[in-house]
Amino acid sequence: LIPYDFSGFSDVAFEKAVEIGKKFDSKITLLTIIGNDVDTSGMSFSRAQEAQDEEEKKAKDEMNKIKESIEGMDISVEIIHNSSTVDGILLFVEKNDIDLIVMGSHGRSGFKKLVLGSVASAIITRATCPVLTDKSSKPKRTN
Repeated sequence: LIPYDFSGFSDVAFEKAVEIGKKFDSKITLLTIIGNDVDTSGMSFSRAQEAQDEEEKKAKDEMNKIKESIEGMDISVEIIHNSSTVDGILLFVEKNDIDLIVMGSHGRSGFKKLVLGSVASAIITRATCPVLTDKSSKPKRTN
């Protein structure tokens, strides 16, 4: 499983997961969480739903491009809605019998980690399967 947030760190994790997946003939799942962060204030319910649908379509299109960039591998794309990225990932792991999570890490430490929190840290602490993080490589792109 690769929790994917469209950052350069996720790109690095994807590359690492593909490398591992090829060695073990594994299925790879790209997962993104769509939270409640789409600004729908002042919108009607139907327009707010349209905005969420647009966000989901955009995410799915981008993830499918990534999937298609790798030939000969079993890669699936999943998008789920959850107000908590960490809880969404952990729930997906539990429901889908995931045996490894490969994710990027921003490499935060000390005060920044304490103040900003860390999805990777929470996943490492709470996941029921092994978690591989890669902070050794700099991302190819930044947001």
